[in-house]
Amino acid sequence: MCGESISSGNLQMLKRYMISKPKYAGTLTMKSLRVLRGLMAFLTSIPMKMDEDFLELSASFMFLFPAIGAVIGFFAGLYSFFTNYFLSLLFGFFNATFSSGSQTTLFVYLTKGLASVMTLSFLLVLTGLQHTDGLVDVGNALGIRKASVEERIEIAHAWIVTRAGALLALLVSLCTLLLIFLVKPEAIIRFLVVAEVSAKLAMVTCAWQGTSIQRGKGSIFIDSMKKRHSLYLISLAASLFMSAMLLGLNGILAVTSGMVVGGLFIVLSKRIFGGVTGDIFGATNEIARMIALFALVW
Repeated sequence: MCGESISSGNLQMLKRYMISKPKYAGTLTMKSLRVLRGLMAFLTSIPMKMDEDFLELSASFMFLFPAIGAVIGFFAGLYSFFTNYFLSLLFGFFNATFSSGSQTTLFVYLTKGLASVMTLSFLLVLTGLQHTDGLVDVGNALGIRKASVEERIEIAHAWIVTRAGALLALLVSLCTLLLIFLVKPEAIIRFLVVAEVSAKLAMVTCAWQGTSIQRGKGSIFIDSMKKRHSLYLISLAASLFMSAMLLGLNGILAVTSGMVVGGLFIVLSKRIFGGVTGDIFGATNEIARMIALFALVW
């Protein structure tokens, strides 16, 4: 009887363990998916089911921004690769049919140019133009030379586009477009993945060492990352690892450029707004991507 009692007790414990273990695993999986969904909803325009606290959740896991950047870069690079492939087939057909193959060079440049425009457009739409909007707002504020910090914040929040804001956004977009044009089609996926990783690390750098001046979206992320050295090291290590695996030393250089851009914008933000804002995050992302591509291409 004693042996039966013990066996029965052990059996009950085993059943409880087997039932509770999948439940725990399921809870962990659901939480991971919830974090992924929140980050994708914040950084992209992909339709996602968002929880009420998705903003706070995204801020808590901001150190994972470079990983989401890698996903964004992969999607954009894949789109660019296939766009270039299909356009080359299309223009190759036109060249063979109407020009007897005599305009090969012209059609090669047309293919690359149109594919580059479509790639940048896809990337901007994929990210919902929210970073570009921040770049325009920072340009608006920079255009007012003798304004106070309060006046710059006010102009940044206004629903207007000044010449300085439009010029800055246009300049960064054209430079990014040119750099994408210079990337070989077979390398475009790796280049865009690393560029987006670098851009997102620049944002994390701003939040890590930046100072918040007002309550808003930007302050939520700064409060979550402020002086969180261990989380920043995880973000940095993951960025360096992914970039080194894809592009070696050039990838490491591109990631380093993201850190530098993030640091420069921390200093610049104090002069423009008195601290880091959501617009600073957006401008940092756009310029860090451009600088990373420049480091990779040249």
